[in-house]
Amino acid sequence: MESLRVGYVHLDAAQVYENQEEVGEGLHEAKSKGYVKELSDVWITSKLWNTDHRPEHVRPACDRILRELKVPKIQQLLIHWPTALKKLDGAPLWPKDAKGNHAYDSEADNKATWREMEKLVDEGLVETIGLSNFNEEEVQEILEIARIKPVCNQIECHPYLPQDEMRTFLHSKGMALVAYSPLSNLDPNDASKPCALRDDTILGLAKKYTKSPAQIILRWHVQMKNVVIPKTVTLSRISENKEIFDFELSEEDMAAIGEMGKKHHHRLVNPGFRAGGAPVFKQ
Repeated sequence: MESLRVGYVHLDAAQVYENQEEVGEGLHEAKSKGYVKELSDVWITSKLWNTDHRPEHVRPACDRILRELKVPKIQQLLIHWPTALKKLDGAPLWPKDAKGNHAYDSEADNKATWREMEKLVDEGLVETIGLSNFNEEEVQEILEIARIKPVCNQIECHPYLPQDEMRTFLHSKGMALVAYSPLSNLDPNDASKPCALRDDTILGLAKKYTKSPAQIILRWHVQMKNVVIPKTVTLSRISENKEIFDFELSEEDMAAIGEMGKKHHHRLVNPGFRAGGAPVFKQ
């Protein structure tokens, strides 16, 4: 609710986050307090979880999302991962196979899932549909059969994983790159793990522009034409993260940030959702 109070208009949700009821309550409270005029003024993104890829599960999953958020429709629904998991009793989100791996559903088909997503648009339950964590080949497979084209691919993207090739590909298809984990700081207090906020390049630019390290990185995303969705629960940072439109990074400084991924390529999120517990991404 605090984010809406200070002017944010995009909420990024997902079934697997298990907080959509709270998000819905906050959204309605924000409206009652006048932070937003109409619920439709807020862009709500949610995601279809891996256990709901089969065609018969897509519409019920959407109905559940709308019920939890307490809204008649949402602005965007994404396929959360390109990999399906089996829908097993007693394990609604994290089904496991006999070896303890995520129970991969080899019979699910992303193309069939997408056709059901298109029906949600036809019925007015969702305004736009898109993808998340799909590689280039998987995006292309959807584009080849899509009646309604995906508007975006939400992927991990930050200075240590700049996703230049994927961005070029998506933009060539008229799709947006939505950047999650944009600050490369899933665990910023663990000095043993890479964190762009502590990188000397970013710290130097923060001093040069009299901005915080987070503001430097978020400005880099904006100038790269990424849709950026930073996550924080700290009230001061909620306000700080949106104060990035009163300065511009020079071409030289943009290039310096671009070099960070070459020196320290690092992926933070790579779950074992493929067959046999294999990671989703090859690197």
